[in-house]
Amino acid sequence: MGIPSLTTTASSILGFMLVESAAYFQAGSAELIGAEGDKIQATVNQGSVSEMTVINRKIGETMSALSNLEDNVLKKIAAGTHLRLVGWTEWV
Repeated sequence: MGIPSLTTTASSILGFMLVESAAYFQAGSAELIGAEGDKIQATVNQGSVSEMTVINRKIGETMSALSNLEDNVLKKIAAGTHLRLVGWTEWV
């Protein structure tokens, strides 16, 4: 049993590029979420109640913005996986 051959088309290459860029964004988002968690942990360990309130509000704003971006990333993934280009020739 060998490696299956794949036919690559212009639409599959562009679709892959869209999905790949979305994956990079999601990896970056994971780093951002981890950093926000570290902020919370540091504030809980050493901060006052008022500092925790401010940090919580700022992190909430960041997570809301990230959620909006994630919606766009999901649309990009959907576009990449359903991309059909009319008039493009296949690349083999």
